[in-house]
This record gives sequence, structure tokens and C-alpha cells, in this order.
Amino acid sequence: MGPPLYGLLYPIVSLAQSFRVSGHDVVVASAGGFADKIATAGLVAYNAAPDLDSEADYKRRELDRLKNNAGTKPGDFSFFSEEMSDALVDFTDAWRPDLIVYPPLGVVGPLLGTKFDIPTVMLTVGFMHGHKQIDIVSQALRHAYDRHGVGQRQSDLAWIDVAPPSISILDRPDALPMRYVPYNGGTVLGEGWQKAEGRRRVVVSLGTLKPMVEGSGLIDWILRDGSAADIDFVVQLGHNARQGIPETLPSNVSIVDWIPMGPMMGEADCFIHHGGAGNTLTACDAGIPQIIFGKGADRPTNANLIRSRGCGVIPRDGNLTGSTVLEVLGNPAIAANAREVQDEMHSLPTPPQIVAEIAARIGESAQTELTLVGRR
Repeated sequence: MGPPLYGLLYPIVSLAQSFRVSGHDVVVASAGGFADKIATAGLVAYNAAPDLDSEADYKRRELDRLKNNAGTKPGDFSFFSEEMSDALVDFTDAWRPDLIVYPPLGVVGPLLGTKFDIPTVMLTVGFMHGHKQIDIVSQALRHAYDRHGVGQRQSDLAWIDVAPPSISILDRPDALPMRYVPYNGGTVLGEGWQKAEGRRRVVVSLGTLKPMVEGSGLIDWILRDGSAADIDFVVQLGHNARQGIPETLPSNVSIVDWIPMGPMMGEADCFIHHGGAGNTLTACDAGIPQIIFGKGADRPTNANLIRSRGCGVIPRDGNLTGSTVLEVLGNPAIAANAREVQDEMHSLPTPPQIVAEIAARIGESAQTELTLVGRR
């Protein structure tokens, strides 16, 4: 199952697709409009909360957090597992899957596995989400555990770690390493995707949630003064996050609503981003230098890991300047380290190989009917 937020749902798609093409029935559970995102990826979705507007709810929660100076305390938030739990209990009871795969903040997964005695596998979506984070978010699901008569959750069959080995900090020594294969949606290639000959291109993203709540101030220099650098900037900024941006942008700056990272990263010389796990790992997969702001949630950890590995930097005092961008682009050591991390990732077992390993662990009797949230 995948919580209805891009950064928690999209990282499970590549593995889900691998289960499907390996011959297994797959249903991915999510909620609201994110169920449609799963269908667009060519997978079968189950919508566990059709009326949920997860982004609006998340924005409200984050604005309350800022208003109350709550910092990074997790609060009593289940990342929408609570809203999805009752429907998923009924669905799981009817379908009786052979396996449930969940990301670390998709804590309804262990509830379902424990209630119906179904093996569960935790698929990481970044670096720092481990036992502690799962315990904290599971506490926010305590009422659903009580409603459905579920006691202490079962142990997982396996954990899957998608971090490059030299950067991994997962607190599970026996985790299965897996290559991170980015999924960011599809696109039709057209004018503007290919980098102009002789020009350097820097891709910029603040993710889908942070600018919706806090605006685009972190990249104000690009939006106002980016022409000071002889670089082409492609900025991903959703329409719901463009309040306060200049009416006229520098001629070398373009804004797009969404970036399918595969084709864009293949043409990029650097990636500037907020520090979300998906963005961080996608840049690692592309083997390009990173400039990471690293503010809030797990982002400081992600940014510090990249800086320590030598394949990116954190802007001084959080202020992005043209000199910072030019220094990174002109540093061959950062570029070389980024390529080393890319080689590490590409040497790891692929999602289809992990599917085979999980199927073997389940046992021969389940191999023809293995599912993410599936059926016998």
C-alpha cells in the first residue's frame, strides 16, 4: 500500500510493476486522487478513501505546525493510514493477499498483516526511516488497532533498503539491498526537453509539498536573478505553489508543473532541491552533483549524508547564490563522487531480482499468486 502523497507513493511503483511483470496479481492501495496516479502507471489501484484530499489536509496540518512552532515533532499523524484503515481491513479480508508490501510511513500495512496473518515486507523510500519512525507513526494508528482487535504487530518477513551502500544508515543489518529505480510518471518527449548544445542545465525542485506550504523563497535568487549565471534553469513548481513568484522570469529560467525525472536528469549537470528522499535518490541514480537545502522532516539527514559522501553541498546559511551553483558545477571531485554513487546503485539487485527473492522466501506454494495487496 502507498500513502496518498507523491513522496511516499511513487517510490513503491517500480517494485509493484516488477511484481506484475513477473506474473503476480498486484493491487496498490492508496486514497483520493492518488489512486488514479497508480492506474496511470499501468497498475490496478484500490481507493481506500475516495473523498480524501490528502494534499489539502497535509497543508492544513503543516500550517498548524508552523503556527504552533511545533518544529519537526511528528505529532499524532498516521500519514492517512487511519483514514484508509477500515476500508482496507474489509478489502484485505475479501481478497486475502499472500503478501503486503508497505513503505515505512504506510503503517496500516503491518496492521493488516497482523490481523490476517499475512507476511509483510517494508520497502524503504529513503535513508532514515527505520524502527523508530515506524513505531512513532504506528502509535498514531492505535485507535484503528483497537477497533479491529489487533494486538502487537508482527515482525516483517524482510526489509528492502534502496539507499546506496556507502550512504545507508538503515537500522536493519539483514535488509535486502535493492537498486532504486525512479518512477516520476511518464511524459511525451517534445521541444524543451533536450539540453541546448553548449549550454549547462540545472534542474530545480522543492518537491510537491514544501512550496505548497511555505512558498518558493528558497530559490528566490533563481527566479529573480538567475540570468546572472550563464546556465539554463528548469524549475519544477506546481501551480498550487506559485504564489509570490515574479511575473517576469529571467530568460534562462523556465517553470514546469511536473518533471518526469528520467529524461530531464539525463540532460542535467546539477540538481538543486529541498532534500526529499525521492529527489535525493533520483539524483544519485542519475550520477549528478546536488545542491540540497535540507530543511525539515528527514531532509537534514539526507542533505548531510550527500555532503559527507562528497557528491553535493548544502548552501551556506541556507541561501542559494550564483557562486554556489558555479562552484559545484566547476568541482570535478563532486562530479566524480556522484558517478561513484551511481555505479554503487546500479550494481545492486534490481526490483525483479528482489521479487524472485521475496517469492522464494514466501515459498513455492505462493509464487504463482504473490501480490502487493492482492488475492489468492
